[in-house]
Amino acid sequence: MLSTAVPPVVQLALSDAESEQAHRSILANLPPDGLDPDLETVILGRIGAEALIGALSPEALAEVAGFPRSGSCLIVVRNLPQQERWPASPTSGWAAERDLSVVNALHLGMLQLMGIAPFAVGYENAGHLLRNVVPNPAAAGTTSSWGADQEFFWHTDNPHLGFGTPGCDPRRYVPRFLTFCGIRNEEQVPTDVMPLPYALEAMDEGLREDLGRAWYEVAAPDSVRAGEGGDRQALRSVPLLEPAGAEGGLPRIRFDRGTTKAAVPEAFDVLARFSDALESAPYESLLLGAGDFLAFDNYRVLHRRVGFTPAGNGRERWLRRCYAG
Repeated sequence: MLSTAVPPVVQLALSDAESEQAHRSILANLPPDGLDPDLETVILGRIGAEALIGALSPEALAEVAGFPRSGSCLIVVRNLPQQERWPASPTSGWAAERDLSVVNALHLGMLQLMGIAPFAVGYENAGHLLRNVVPNPAAAGTTSSWGADQEFFWHTDNPHLGFGTPGCDPRRYVPRFLTFCGIRNEEQVPTDVMPLPYALEAMDEGLREDLGRAWYEVAAPDSVRAGEGGDRQALRSVPLLEPAGAEGGLPRIRFDRGTTKAAVPEAFDVLARFSDALESAPYESLLLGAGDFLAFDNYRVLHRRVGFTPAGNGRERWLRRCYAG
């Protein structure tokens, strides 16, 4: 049985005093009309990072800064500063970014503290850095971050790409880290996350070995557009569970039930057994709202979202996502 001595989940929370101190620092350093995260990424991140450095305890700062290299699979930080006013949830998919400068500074500041680079991809989200995870009526019936009514089964993001190596251009590979800031969640819809150690414990040795065979084909999800840097070509004859790369630690996993197919007859049964194992495996159910931050290792965490009915009237569930590597 594979295991790790490192806790797969790290959870932190700012005190009210720490949160208020960080908020004052951000407001004091933002220009009156805010900053654009696509054009002024580093400046926003510096403002957020300096605010957090001034507010957090040395122990909490060490946990945040060390997360990407710690071997832990995910980190949650709660009670971050909130904006004084939130706009309506952007159900078109797009928001006025300068109006979200406080939360953007915090989001990008956390990444700067971690020493990981935020990045956008041309094949998704129109090339913008921050994606609004929000119900969009145009995405009804789809399993996407803009959908709501359909369950999004356990998956990793962009599993049709190869895994990167330290120092590579992350835009060409599976996003290493997915990061989120919560804004509102009146529907109380959880973000379910399954660190790989939890999944491995639900599998017998035979299933783990079969997932490591080059028996599978993984196609691109619907959100990936051809052109604009996007590759719609499927990965063929690949394993779903691979040994750790140069970064070491746990194996790496790729999976999306909607786009993963058997490339050989033996794999049909394996995929059914794998889905059954995921249905019974333990997981963390995280409610993310205003003031909450989540980051996880997309090589070693599966995530899902249940179907739900949006609140409506501009109060729909709203998270902000950024890839990092």
